[in-house]
Amino acid sequence: DARTMSEGKKISAHKKIFEDLQSPKKKAMKKVTTRVNDGMARNKALASIKNGRKLKHVRNKPSTDLTASAKRAFRKARAEAKGTSFVEKLDKEGLEFFNSVAAKPFSEQAVAFLNAYWGEVGSQAEFIYSVAWDKFKYADMHARGINYVHKYKQGTKLEFDIGLYFYEKLCKFLEESKEWKDEKYTMSHPQMMTAIKRKKELRDKVDVNFDGHVSMIEYLLYQYREFANPADFVTRAMNHDEHPEIKKARLALEKVNERIAAYEAEKQKLTEKSKISGVKGLRAKNLLAQLDASPLWEGLQKALITAEAAVRIATRKFGGKSYKKGSKGSDSGKAIGKDEGAIWWLNRDLAEKKKKYGRK
Repeated sequence: DARTMSEGKKISAHKKIFEDLQSPKKKAMKKVTTRVNDGMARNKALASIKNGRKLKHVRNKPSTDLTASAKRAFRKARAEAKGTSFVEKLDKEGLEFFNSVAAKPFSEQAVAFLNAYWGEVGSQAEFIYSVAWDKFKYADMHARGINYVHKYKQGTKLEFDIGLYFYEKLCKFLEESKEWKDEKYTMSHPQMMTAIKRKKELRDKVDVNFDGHVSMIEYLLYQYREFANPADFVTRAMNHDEHPEIKKARLALEKVNERIAAYEAEKQKLTEKSKISGVKGLRAKNLLAQLDASPLWEGLQKALITAEAAVRIATRKFGGKSYKKGSKGSDSGKAIGKDEGAIWWLNRDLAEKKKKYGRK
């Protein structure tokens, strides 16, 4: 019947294709393009061609039923496969701007990154503040041989060996911590690798300006490379200037840092003297007990009140806005874009200082 004849024709056609493939004088076949991930998949695809089967459509994006972390992993792998993560070259102007950001203290680099990528990374701001920035500072303190926070002044970059130390401490902290294991912070967890591979990664991918160091902005761009890269960062951030009110609030918080350093230095000195026997030790103990009523403490409280007022004004007037200076460098520029990163950081830093040094 017709069905039997149709099947017979198919078998004949398949047999002819197979004979052509086995023949020394192979006939030219129509080129078929497909995507395969490994050798086994390639063999299966070739077998399907020989058997006349239709190839399955290969998706170039993750399925909608994947978890959020799986989708992020897919986008990261795709960006790296396409070479769009860190290979984009910066032109002279872009490199100069990037270097100017990398020369700022760690916290200001982090704020520049958050401003540029708030929509993508705003959910990770707490991790960047509480974990990444903290570990970056302690790695820098370790490199400089500084044991007390009040004696430390923020750096701008870490040498490669200290960069390895930073990653080692960060990975160990995350392994032991329960608070940061939530899926929400998965994108902030660094990939585990050997020290040798990590150093190669730092040299080949993280060190954007090839200065042999790792800055905070380089670490952040690399960590969140599924959506960020140096060229894109420069494009987003180059025309963004810090608004005078935001700068005023930032400088007010720096004054608080100075007051904290003076207070902690005096506290440390009195604590050490209080261990001495005799009159000197007793006098130091007495002064230590009265330290929270001393001029140093009152000066710190006044600085906190001033900073809180400045942060409140900046948040109310310019929260959610970005700023570009006037044509002559005046403060008559208009607000453009957004400044959520800076405003969030100011409020978070103020809250941390009030928690530790505010009036109880």
